[in-house]
Amino acid sequence: QVDASRIGIYGGSYGGYLTAMALARDSKLFAVGVDIHGVHDWTVDRSRNVLAPDKYERAPDAAQAVQVAWESSPLSSLGSWTSPVLIIHGDDDRNVRFNQSTDLVRRLEKKGVQMETLVIVDDTHHWMKHSNAVLVYSTTADYFVRKLMKKPGGTAMK
Repeated sequence: QVDASRIGIYGGSYGGYLTAMALARDSKLFAVGVDIHGVHDWTVDRSRNVLAPDKYERAPDAAQAVQVAWESSPLSSLGSWTSPVLIIHGDDDRNVRFNQSTDLVRRLEKKGVQMETLVIVDDTHHWMKHSNAVLVYSTTADYFVRKLMKKPGGTAMK
């Protein structure tokens, strides 16, 4: 009794990464998603030490490691991303850089993917203020209701 046209996905941190990966790799399955402070490019800040280490010789498979990191990133599959998404991130996140989300927003805008954003100002990865946690999860629930629930008469809500 599942309506396959109304499947949504959401997650935070690694779950945000998995949400972005699902939307990028299988937008036909997921109607919408909510990506909460996810990683979108595994090569950012990681390839520098692999390709040009300061203290150690370069690993013989360094280029392959960077290629695998890129292929494991949602951005590598951006071409097939069509599902609408809500992107949420705290601008003082010390676990996942805020620019992971701003870069994704810029790329999705350029591609014309429908999206909404919510920036949690002056808060970290773990929502240090309870009111911010409430805001994030109520906004997530509201987004799914607007995007996935049907109005009386059978039309999807916008």
